Amino acid sequence: MIESASEQPASRDGISTQELRRKAAAQPDAPLFIHPECGCATPALWQAGAGELPRARILSTGGMLTAARSVSSGSVLVATETGMLHQLRKANAAVSGEPVNEHAVCRYMKMTTPERLLRCLRDGTHEVFVEPDVANRARRAVEAMLAVGA
Repeated sequence: MIESASEQPASRDGISTQELRRKAAAQPDAPLFIHPECGCATPALWQAGAGELPRARILSTGGMLTAARSVSSGSVLVATETGMLHQLRKANAAVSGEPVNEHAVCRYMKMTTPERLLRCLRDGTHEVFVEPDVANRARRAVEAMLAVGA
């Protein structure tokens, strides 16, 4: 059982609390953007509350892009899937996006490719049907997340 965020085990392609702490200490002036779906988000909140990550911000993908546009220059530490770095560079070329873990790759995000999306739209494959009451509850949850990130 993990007693504190500092005891979270390291992962090959995940982001550990040790990596967060080490990167934040190495670049104390750099903002730290953490995606809420990243496995490190909950321990990061604990670390931020303990004062270990004072520049940490939990941000949606859109929130990261908006925040990156407001940074004048320098580095931004990014705790999420490394594919996000390209989007951050496009949002603000004056900012250097630094991954907390350069091997952090989300296999689920890589499952959707332009080719698969086109095939799905063109052929109507992989259509998902959801019961109306489940869809309504899910819609409320997504809308609440969007409201927090706005």
